[in-house]
Amino acid sequence: MNIERSASGTDKLDGLSPSLAKAMIRSLIRGTTIASGVKFINVGHENWILAQNELLGEIGQDGHSDTKFVRGAYGAGKSHFLSVIQDEARENGWVTSHVECKVDGVQIDRFETLYPKIVSRMVLPDGVDQTGTEGNDNPLRLLLEKWAHELIRQVGVKDAVIARPFDAEVRLHARLEATLLRSNLSPDFIRAACVFARSLLARDFETSYTVGTWIGGHPDRISIPRHYLQKPSLNKDSGERVVLRPIGKSTAIDAMRGILWLVRSAGYVGLVLCIDEVEELAKLGSRKRQDQALQALREYVDHAGGDGGFKHFCMYLAATPEMFEGENYFPRYDALATRIQAVGPEINWRAPIIDLDRTPLNSSQLHQMALRIISIHGIAYGPTGKGDLPAEIAQQISNKVNETKFRIAKPRLLARVVVDFLERSRIEGVKPGSVDISRSINAAATTLMKEVSA
Repeated sequence: MNIERSASGTDKLDGLSPSLAKAMIRSLIRGTTIASGVKFINVGHENWILAQNELLGEIGQDGHSDTKFVRGAYGAGKSHFLSVIQDEARENGWVTSHVECKVDGVQIDRFETLYPKIVSRMVLPDGVDQTGTEGNDNPLRLLLEKWAHELIRQVGVKDAVIARPFDAEVRLHARLEATLLRSNLSPDFIRAACVFARSLLARDFETSYTVGTWIGGHPDRISIPRHYLQKPSLNKDSGERVVLRPIGKSTAIDAMRGILWLVRSAGYVGLVLCIDEVEELAKLGSRKRQDQALQALREYVDHAGGDGGFKHFCMYLAATPEMFEGENYFPRYDALATRIQAVGPEINWRAPIIDLDRTPLNSSQLHQMALRIISIHGIAYGPTGKGDLPAEIAQQISNKVNETKFRIAKPRLLARVVVDFLERSRIEGVKPGSVDISRSINAAATTLMKEVSA
């Protein structure tokens, strides 16, 4: 895929609705943008993006898996970059999931805490709308229904038709025997998926809902009607139940394989998983826990490399430079460090580490970003009585941000300052020579530095 960028602030904005533009401006006040708006504001890192598109294209064809690490200082755009990758992946038929270690309360060394978040944070390729809302209320339910409805259709039951072939249940059971029951998935996952499909056909929505919550990682055990696991007969329900223990420490990896199977069976290319804020492992209470977290990361790399049976899967792990350079983190764990270390000083766009700090936005790109934000603001609020932000001021802001010596990432600083000026211009009007741009940049930078140390 060829990613073209122009110097105009209005390119690539076709299709941006005022409602989404307003949501983006509200987010940019904090220096970041919502995930569903990244394609309208993204500037730079073209070679990294092209390399990931190529990688996902290869995995989609050969069915293998891979893991990439994303390195960048606070505000360098790690989360933004991950959102760009996910956005383009969904356009090419991938399901995506974005998990933040701190916000979502996951523990790297305990996959059983990660699995439910992966499932609940999934976004299907058609799951982003133009209001700024991303994702589905229950993505797993939609995924299960897409898979099950296709099976049901294959046995002769059409959508929106109440009547069904008298032997539809027999046909569905035979179809499950030829597909799901022949897989190498865990027995409990097979039972749960089988019960979901058959209870959906029977319009037993209580059972299908219960099974869906179990697959999603609900901590309680469930009991399911045994007759859904048996060959259909006239004596439909004997009242016997089968108990499924909750997905936990010993079964979460197996459940993850089941989700990957389900993604493929529902007609999607695979799953792109992004885990952000991996630096949270530094806050684990003991050296032992940190060692366990590093071991877990190595195992994630192995699983996503095919050793653990993960197929049609690509994982991105984002962390700050300290994790890659600090002697107490990645470098001290040889089993992990040797898997991700660079071969030489030159940039390899397909290397295990995507180092955003090595490809910062230059002055021209920062100015282009400022123009994009101005155009988005115009779509959000239209012409204002006080006039738009003068081009001269926009150029001065991007130049001064580029020259700043603050040890923070410039894109986030630029976004905050530009939006602040835009909002002031919309209400009060801003003229060249009437504002102190340096003071505004210093104030925004001071705020950002406090956020870094918080």
